[in-house]
Amino acid sequence: MALTNDIKLPSDEELTVPQEITLSTPWFKAVAPYMARKCEDEIKEFMLRRREEEDPRKTLKEGREVTACGVKFLQALKKSCNKEVDTYASCIDCGSSKLYISKCRPEQRYLDHCVEENLKIERPPLGYFSKIHVHESSHPPPAPIFRDYKKEAAEVLHSLPEDHRMRKDYRRFNDWRISAFEN
Repeated sequence: MALTNDIKLPSDEELTVPQEITLSTPWFKAVAPYMARKCEDEIKEFMLRRREEEDPRKTLKEGREVTACGVKFLQALKKSCNKEVDTYASCIDCGSSKLYISKCRPEQRYLDHCVEENLKIERPPLGYFSKIHVHESSHPPPAPIFRDYKKEAAEVLHSLPEDHRMRKDYRRFNDWRISAFEN
């Protein structure tokens, strides 16, 4: 999206959320599948609206809802499974230089058990987020915008000064196509 002087950008008050999510990479890799499963509906609604609107300024409310859901999940996780998450995250951090989780399967098993027992969230199977999921939105789809490109081009050409230099070698496509096949 190109910015012009006509575009109104949101103010700082509109962009602020009550609490930001600031996690280290190993900690986020440890809790991301559970967070995505817990906040799945909010994330799908945000992504659907973001895609339909094609303007990030119109989806600030949905983005705040995703952040709020993530913060609530992390607070609940910290109350119930903080020791297991810290163990798993430190294993990811120290297990390899590329932060692979494959070396930390025993720690993952303890975290899976704790999250399933205390928060009632099952770890999604491998490839779950790669599959197509249908989301029924409560918002109506936006009205399609149809542009009249011929009218816009005529307005631009009309706004040019009379002495504007036009190309002399311009030919219509049909003229070019016919002459190309005749030769």
